[in-house]
Amino acid sequence: MEISQQVCPYCGSSDLVFSEDEQGRCFLGCDQCGARGPGAPSQQEASLQPGFGSESLLRTVIDESPDIIMLKDWDGHFLICNRALARLYGSTPEEMVGKTDADYNPDAEQVRFYRENIQTVMRGGELEIVEETSTDASTGEVRYFQSIKKPLKGPDGSDRILIIAHDVTELRCAYQLIEEKEKRYAYAMEAAGEGIWDWDIRNNRVRHNPKWCELLGLDDKLLMHDMTVLANLIHPDDRNSMMTAVQHALDGAGEYTHEHRMLCNDGREIWVYDRGRVVEYSGSGEPVRMVGSISDVTMRKEVEQRLAETNRIIEASNEQLERQVAERTAELASLNRELQQLARKDALTGIGNRFQLQDWLVGQTLDSTTALVMMDIDHFKHVNDQYGHKCGDQVLKAVAKCLSGHVRQGDLVARIGGEEFLLVLGGISLPQAIAVAEQLRSKIEELVVLPDGLGVTASFGVTMVAAEGFDQAWSIADTALYQAKREGRNRVVASIPG
Repeated sequence: MEISQQVCPYCGSSDLVFSEDEQGRCFLGCDQCGARGPGAPSQQEASLQPGFGSESLLRTVIDESPDIIMLKDWDGHFLICNRALARLYGSTPEEMVGKTDADYNPDAEQVRFYRENIQTVMRGGELEIVEETSTDASTGEVRYFQSIKKPLKGPDGSDRILIIAHDVTELRCAYQLIEEKEKRYAYAMEAAGEGIWDWDIRNNRVRHNPKWCELLGLDDKLLMHDMTVLANLIHPDDRNSMMTAVQHALDGAGEYTHEHRMLCNDGREIWVYDRGRVVEYSGSGEPVRMVGSISDVTMRKEVEQRLAETNRIIEASNEQLERQVAERTAELASLNRELQQLARKDALTGIGNRFQLQDWLVGQTLDSTTALVMMDIDHFKHVNDQYGHKCGDQVLKAVAKCLSGHVRQGDLVARIGGEEFLLVLGGISLPQAIAVAEQLRSKIEELVVLPDGLGVTASFGVTMVAAEGFDQAWSIADTALYQAKREGRNRVVASIPG
């Protein structure tokens, strides 16, 4: 049964199929890369995701993050998504895998932007921070996000992208509120002269209105003072840059703006947005009067500082997540290699199986100096019936160990059936192959593997791989093996192809 609504987390393929073992356990597998998930009681519970503890921890980290975390492929399909994203879209992380934003977001323009943007970032190959919006599937509310987008490569080299989106809706609203307040300050300043200063440049005297003094917690005695007094109210770390900006206006720019900290009478520090303009010049063009105002922008600066700190935390979390993803990817690759190796070994005896035989034949040059030996344990059914299958398994292990221990390193020993074994011997003549088979037959006969101290025997069929090829040689060796059985067992029978 093919599964179209999911994709393989390793290669991105949608060619997924269900299978079932003899115990009725269901498995989900990928026809493209060969990956297979753990057994599950039903098809609905089957998954390609392995159930390792480290992955559970990573899954917990992702799901408990207040930020939206997702992994997408080139076409925008979700490969991984956390609960924060699922809540936004009114779904679950499991249901979202294999789907796109278009399945949840009613705003087609937003969906189009998401797809085009991630493809642009993938092409660039560099991490980018993007400001974007998303529409809540249930309420229709538009949320604002600052998204970190990191292009990655899948195990098969396909393009993927990791996205960590931090909800900045409240910060944006706060920033907009600050902007609106600043506008009101400006309107109030124009209407009521709030926070105004008036600088007599020739006499170096500054006049203020009561509101200016109120902002700094000063009394009315400082409604007029020398310019040097003002300099002492500027934070020492900001004083030079502020005076440089003022001098730039006096030197010809005419207008001045600056943000700096000022020292209040009660020990507090406030951030102010200070702006001014030269309004009078002497006959020779020298500035003689400059007026302006200050606005308290402490709240906005605090929001900006919190936003900067949030960005730093997000970047640190992103780096940690990238390391975890890289470590998990390497671990999965290692496990995949181990599974591939295990798939080519006989689970009981530890020697090769038919899969290893097929792989081994691909890399070999078989000619007339290659011998093929088929071997079968005599009366093995009797062993199982009389002594039990556990004893039968011990016999198989002992015979496999005997065979692999008495051939050369380059020769192949594989278990191809219940009690049947196959050997491929290279660089050997038929008489030499017969001698090897006789030696193995004798070694097996000497084994003490049964509870009553008795041993077992084996029959052998030997042939050479001729021009007809390996399959034909297999058939000839198999025929010779059964001839050995008919002639009384515990013997070697050789047959020459042709």
